[in-house]
Amino acid sequence: MIHWLLQSLDDCPEILRGDATPAWLSAAEQQRLHSFKVEKRRRDWLLGRWTAKNLVQRHLVQTTGESPTLDTIFIGADADGAPYASYQGRGARGEERLAVSLSISHSHGMAFCGLVETMGTSDYGIGRLEIGNWAPSRNLQSPNLQSPISQSPNLLISQSPSLGCDIEFIEPREPNFVSSFFTAEEMAAVAASGRNQDILTTAIWSGKEAVLKALREGLRIDTRRITCRFDPFDAPPQEWSPFTVKVDDELARQFSGVWSAWWRCAQNLAMTCAIIT
Repeated sequence: MIHWLLQSLDDCPEILRGDATPAWLSAAEQQRLHSFKVEKRRRDWLLGRWTAKNLVQRHLVQTTGESPTLDTIFIGADADGAPYASYQGRGARGEERLAVSLSISHSHGMAFCGLVETMGTSDYGIGRLEIGNWAPSRNLQSPNLQSPISQSPNLLISQSPSLGCDIEFIEPREPNFVSSFFTAEEMAAVAASGRNQDILTTAIWSGKEAVLKALREGLRIDTRRITCRFDPFDAPPQEWSPFTVKVDDELARQFSGVWSAWWRCAQNLAMTCAIIT
C-alpha cells in the first residue's frame, strides 16, 4: 500500500510565523531550520516536514499501536538527498530508522508526501499494489486505485520498493523547456495535446521528477533517458490514474525492477507517484 498526504500552509499556520520554532521539530531538526536564510526555503522545508511527520505518525499508529508525538519522529536526509524517517519508541535506547521508503515534494504552498513499507513485501499480494489517501485527522481511506505492477499476473515483488513523489503547479512553459528535457516521443505527445498542452507538459515533467526520486538520483540523470507515457484525456484525472514509465537500456540495467506510476490533478497542481519494485 502506498500512503500519501497532501497538506497546505493553511493546515499548519504556525509555519507562517517566521520568528517561531515549531514545537513539533526534534532538536536536530530545529538546528537545520535555523540554517535557512531564505524565508520561502524555510516555509517549504517546514511544510514538507510537517506533512511527512503526520504521514509517518499514522503509519506508526497502524503498525505499532503507538501514537507518537511529532517531535519524536525525525525526518532526515541521506547523502544522496533522499528523505528517511526515524523514531524513538517506548523503551528504545535511541532512534530507530523506519523500514519505509519516503518521498516529499512541495509547490506553491502545498506539500505532497508518499510512504511505502520496504519490509514485509508479501503484504502487497501477488502482482498488485494499491494507493490510498491518509489524512492526519482521519482513518485510512479505502484505496481508490488498484493497478498491476506488471503485465504478468503471477509476478512476485522481489526487491524492496523505492518510491518517488512529485507535485508541480500547472502553468505554461517555454518551448525550449520541452525540447531541452523531453524525449522525442514526449515532445510529439505534447504537440498533439491541444488545449491540454500545459497539463500534459506539467504531468510529464512531474513524472520524470518522481522517477528520478525513486532512483535516488535527482537531476544528476539526464531527464531524456526517461519517457513518461500518458493516455489521452479530455480533462485531467481527479482520481489516481496509471501512466507508463520507460527508461533507457543502460538505466534499466543499472536499476533493475518493474515500474508502476500514477498521476492525478487537484487545485491546478499535478501530482505523480512512481515506484520501482
